[in-house]
Amino acid sequence: MAKRPLTPRESELIATALFVIGTVPYNGHIDRLESLTLRDIADDYLSGKRSVTEAIDALDQYIHVRRHRFKNVTPHNLWTLDDRTEQEALRYIVRRPELKKGQTLNKKDQPYQVGQDVEFKVDKHVDRGQFRIYIGKQNGFTFKAQSKDKDKLKAASGWITHMDLKDRLVFVNLTDFGRQPIDPEIKQALEAMSASLLGWFATATLPTEDEAKTAKQMIATLQRRDQPYWFTLTTAMNHPKPEHVKRWGAFVNLLVKASTGDASAIETLETQEDKYFKDAFLRAMRALHGELAPK
Repeated sequence: MAKRPLTPRESELIATALFVIGTVPYNGHIDRLESLTLRDIADDYLSGKRSVTEAIDALDQYIHVRRHRFKNVTPHNLWTLDDRTEQEALRYIVRRPELKKGQTLNKKDQPYQVGQDVEFKVDKHVDRGQFRIYIGKQNGFTFKAQSKDKDKLKAASGWITHMDLKDRLVFVNLTDFGRQPIDPEIKQALEAMSASLLGWFATATLPTEDEAKTAKQMIATLQRRDQPYWFTLTTAMNHPKPEHVKRWGAFVNLLVKASTGDASAIETLETQEDKYFKDAFLRAMRALHGELAPK
């Protein structure tokens, strides 16, 4: 059976490994990586903060904690890959545009975006409990909205809260709940917490218990969508993926325990932080802090 193509992350891993051992130049390869962790390893090596041996250890650890993502490249064969695999990885990377650190690759164009204002013709009403659900079709997508008012609407207008691209479903909110501004007091707490969490990733300085609890509340808001500012917060964090947010919940629960002095929680955080989509969490925290910090 033919070997499957390299994944984007495997290509990034191989390019970083080749840079560390001096086979490829920094320019044209590392500045096209999407992974913050791999960029950090390469930057530390480039600036002399890490030796070759330390960079190699960091890459081995990176594979170890994310082994479910690397089927073609394992800790045992990263340093003995054949030329063909290496060239495949480098071709994949060089074709990309240069990315600023933390920038993601452009996603495929969608006709609709989350947060967009839309109007759709209502084809069907369904009463379910205390809500009336309005259903319509547009551009091959099924639109759904609900309201407690149970008005007989011929057309509904609101904003898109989320989409299911697989089933081509678009969910619309007819009110402004979710898009309201964050209260100044909550904003201040989130700003302090984001600075503290960035500090944790940079220097392993634990946040205070209150800051860790603010992080826990933030994750709950993203998951439950029960606060009038939930979408404003999501936008400030650059629209994190739900599966990432779920894993971050486990991470902040550990942070809360660690902030109260739980030694096993601290050890788990330090040895397994990459399990919690660290790259994506760092991106989200940087975006949030950039959005909330006084201009």
